[in-house]
Amino acid sequence: MNNIRISTLLRFLGLVLLAVCFNAGHASAQMFQGKFTLPFAAHWGRATLPAGEYTFTLDGGCPTCTVRIVHEGRTVAMVMPWGQADTSSGHANLTIVRGRVRTLSIPEIGLVFHYGPPQPKHLTAPEERELARTVPVTVSHS
Repeated sequence: MNNIRISTLLRFLGLVLLAVCFNAGHASAQMFQGKFTLPFAAHWGRATLPAGEYTFTLDGGCPTCTVRIVHEGRTVAMVMPWGQADTSSGHANLTIVRGRVRTLSIPEIGLVFHYGPPQPKHLTAPEERELARTVPVTVSHS
């Protein structure tokens, strides 16, 4: 009888620990936010973003972090990445190629998110530099 109580207690504690760990990761992802200024219009996912100032938050736990994009106090898009990779260097930024957001790099959390399908045509380095523009991103934890 004592073994049954101990087993039940251990299962309960295991579930509580699992729930706490899941919610802690989820909460920290929701607390991450940033801002950027687009000097030109750009497409991000299915949204077309006019030039202007934006804020964003990461909703959900990674690897399925959804970026909620806010412009003038309104949510204008919610975009999920196609993929992600680790990064720990450089500055937070958006990379925009041919008017489309391709990456959101956030070294502060060690991730770079990829958006849109991979480029079908491989370009030379000078061509890629000519087409790609980076927009600085300011990030903060709340």
